[in-house]
Amino acid sequence: MNSELIGRTWDKLAGKHEEVVRTFYDRFFERYPDYKHLFAESLDRQLGKMLETMAFLARVSDETEITHPKMVRLGERHSQFRLSAEDLEKFKIVFVEILAQYCGNEWNADYQQAWNDVFEQRVIPYMTEGLKPSTPPPPPTQLKSILTRTSIRNELVGTVTSVKPRMYQGEVILTLKGGDEIHAVLTLNSISRLGLTEGRQAHILIRAPHLILAKPNCGLRFSAGNRLCGKVVHVLQARLTAEVTLELKGGDFLKAIVPQEAIADLSIQPGEELCGIFKSSNVVLAVESE
Repeated sequence: MNSELIGRTWDKLAGKHEEVVRTFYDRFFERYPDYKHLFAESLDRQLGKMLETMAFLARVSDETEITHPKMVRLGERHSQFRLSAEDLEKFKIVFVEILAQYCGNEWNADYQQAWNDVFEQRVIPYMTEGLKPSTPPPPPTQLKSILTRTSIRNELVGTVTSVKPRMYQGEVILTLKGGDEIHAVLTLNSISRLGLTEGRQAHILIRAPHLILAKPNCGLRFSAGNRLCGKVVHVLQARLTAEVTLELKGGDFLKAIVPQEAIADLSIQPGEELCGIFKSSNVVLAVESE
């Protein structure tokens, strides 16, 4: 496998990566329409993940100690779709076809062979290993509430879907039962100590004063990494502050403590849609003691 040609191909298409992947999906769904329903609700998210995977392969395709666990986990995440090696082969055919289209006259038999090799020696066999049925993680309802054991009133339960280590810290992404995602930034030591790996369930603790409330269509973009939207179900007013409770789409509840003036300024009342915005560094994760 010629990893140098693989990296060179991806570099040649710099600035066009997103266009290449979008064209791939258009061609793939045109040729195999039965697959389209698998991505109907999350195509943009899938596009981003595919870009990340292709960039990863372009850099380390020849390092099996890195590519093997990455591709196996990718297969595990796709096991719910009951895919097979034959399905991945269709993916390979169309993707290499699109690469050839965008490279134009610079594409030759050596580039073709290099990309066929990376799929046949890395992507397809490793992902197929991960596609094998495995025991699913226990449902979130098996974790008992810890509201009576802490002073924090916002407690959610999520399943770890991704852990992204950085130099000193790592980002843990958890999915709630309604499909919402929460991003938490922790030290690498905390991630290791809590055993936060993909499929692990964890309690998500967020202090109510850390939430900023905003209307979904407020026209603002926030630097905070989390945004959970829901319907206002209760407003409890005190002299200086008010507690606003949102019901999220999965049935979870989120409480925010805001200044009393915000109730009038935002016209907050039951039944209205609002979003709770908070920083990833303000998320505390907890797991049950073993």
